[in-house]
Amino acid sequence: MKKDTLLSVRELKTYFYTESGAVPSVNGVSFEVKHGETVAVVGESGCGKSVTSLSIMGLVRSPGKIVGGDIRFNGQDLTTISEREYRKLRGNELSMIFQEPLTSLNPLFTIGNQLGEVILQHQQVTKEEAKQKGIEMLKKVGIPRAEQVYRSYPHQLSGGMRQRVMIAMALACEPKLLIADEPTTALDVTIQAQILQLMRKLVKENDTAILLITHDLGVVAEMADTVIVMYAGQVVEQADVFTLFATPAHPYTQGLLASTPNIHASGEKLQSIEGTVPTHETMPKGCRFFPRCLHATEQCVHQEPPLMKTGRGQHVRCWLFDGKEAASG
Repeated sequence: MKKDTLLSVRELKTYFYTESGAVPSVNGVSFEVKHGETVAVVGESGCGKSVTSLSIMGLVRSPGKIVGGDIRFNGQDLTTISEREYRKLRGNELSMIFQEPLTSLNPLFTIGNQLGEVILQHQQVTKEEAKQKGIEMLKKVGIPRAEQVYRSYPHQLSGGMRQRVMIAMALACEPKLLIADEPTTALDVTIQAQILQLMRKLVKENDTAILLITHDLGVVAEMADTVIVMYAGQVVEQADVFTLFATPAHPYTQGLLASTPNIHASGEKLQSIEGTVPTHETMPKGCRFFPRCLHATEQCVHQEPPLMKTGRGQHVRCWLFDGKEAASG
């Protein structure tokens, strides 16, 4: 059965304004997330992954601004709604797990205060009912001694426990879409595995869609249905997870996969992508990846490629796929 589209992002442009002018952080990004689907967004630091997620959540603040495109959630264009309407959505139908749980939790309030506030804000329940629901959510995310943790302050918990609290807060109102920004960063492998298992359980039980922001290709392989590869504020490749890992099309995607350790190739030297992600001042005129690309041609230097659809169903922003091999997508 074909699933309906829950989130549709079209030609999203988010700029940051500095003394030297506008700096495009996200520049013409488009993708969709269907009900119950897990879509992973990958790329190096500074490629625009987190700004894309903050744009969807309506959390881009001055000096940043969405200057173009639209974000449709359940058919509603989020770029046109008021802050008050956004607050009704955030934490309710649309939730986010932030990258650093210690800075995302208020150190002056107990876990119970913060978790209870989310539930009271969006559900018609009493304070006692909110407390019971909060304790139940802590248990659901695998936190032992939930009643004690409910009364604790963030600094009294480990990194893994704080991340679980963030997940409990994000799931308290059973959202339709969960945005997870590097949910396993700085956690040990055991806790990582438990959190990923918890997120998979969420998708299965509640048909929740997940937009997973990460640079960890191991997590992508384990979790994602569809993968979006971003570079310098643009989507350079999009494919289902099996196609992307089996036949990566864009040279940047090939470089990312080649630089990932392989347990079956012990002693083999890891490859790396030479150079760095361009800044606004050093952004190339043509393909943004050409200064680091081993296959760059004269066309790549002068002409920016569109996102094209290959014969295998991938979408790729690369002149290696001309009209004979690909149709504009």
